[in-house]
Amino acid sequence: MTMLERLRQPRLVGLVGVVGVLVLGLVVVGLSQASIGKRHLTAVIEHTAGLRVGEEVQVAGVGVGEVTSIELTADAVEVGFTIDSDIELGSTTSGAVKVATLLGTHFLEITPSGPGSLDDGTIPLARTSVPYNLQDVVDATQGQLEELDEQAVAESFEVVADVLGRTPEEAQAAFAGVANLSALAAQRTDELSALLDATGAFTGLLVNQSDEILNLLEQSTLVLDALTSRQAAIDALLVDAQALADAVNGILADTADDLDPLMVNLSTSLQHLYDVRNTITATLTSLSTMTYYLANASGNGPWIDLHVPSAIPDNIKCLQPGSECS
Repeated sequence: MTMLERLRQPRLVGLVGVVGVLVLGLVVVGLSQASIGKRHLTAVIEHTAGLRVGEEVQVAGVGVGEVTSIELTADAVEVGFTIDSDIELGSTTSGAVKVATLLGTHFLEITPSGPGSLDDGTIPLARTSVPYNLQDVVDATQGQLEELDEQAVAESFEVVADVLGRTPEEAQAAFAGVANLSALAAQRTDELSALLDATGAFTGLLVNQSDEILNLLEQSTLVLDALTSRQAAIDALLVDAQALADAVNGILADTADDLDPLMVNLSTSLQHLYDVRNTITATLTSLSTMTYYLANASGNGPWIDLHVPSAIPDNIKCLQPGSECS
């Protein structure tokens, strides 16, 4: 059987395809694990402080790698991480575990420092820090605990026990109230979990929409700037208008003696013109009536127009302003 005939067999073709997909998957996984362009380093920290594998590694606030492993040693924790190969780390490079968000995410901050290179690719415990240290809290309170008066504390507890013994009903009611409160909290666990989930979703939405929110704030700033500039222009216009009003008032005050007689004479002239117009209107009305009767007395209008060309026409009434002639 030739090779071409073998390749035409469905089972053989399917087997070759499956093997090819598996090989391709292994190559992809190998490339993803190889961290091409990155180098592997180690930081020794006092405790993890909540740091987890897969969280980001930052230099000057820029993500340059991720945490790949966390291993417990005799007295510390070794954190393996990757970092971009082009970042130079000096001999005194330091690291710190930082809290990224209120939801409990962290990141490993690397601070390059010093000449040369980092010895053995490891940041020692002396140059690392964590957000909190439980032992430091205990040590800080040890002095206050030693200053307490044991005898006074014991007497206070005896007084409390005596008071509670004298008021058993009230104490039982108080304890019952606390128990009821605890039971209510236990019953509302699902609601509290849903509330926390909703809060987390809302926070995630705000994070995802941060660019749009910032853009909206920038647009609001532009609108406020435009309104501010318009307000300044309106203020300047009002100032100029007030100055113009003041100037006009000054002119009127200075020319009042000349303007008053002028306005009086103008009113008198207008009244005289109104009287003349009324007189002319009355004259035209009387004349139109005369021409109307004259035309009737002469028979047909054209005869008198022919023999007396200068005669007044009989439609003079229609020539008056505001007449009702069509």
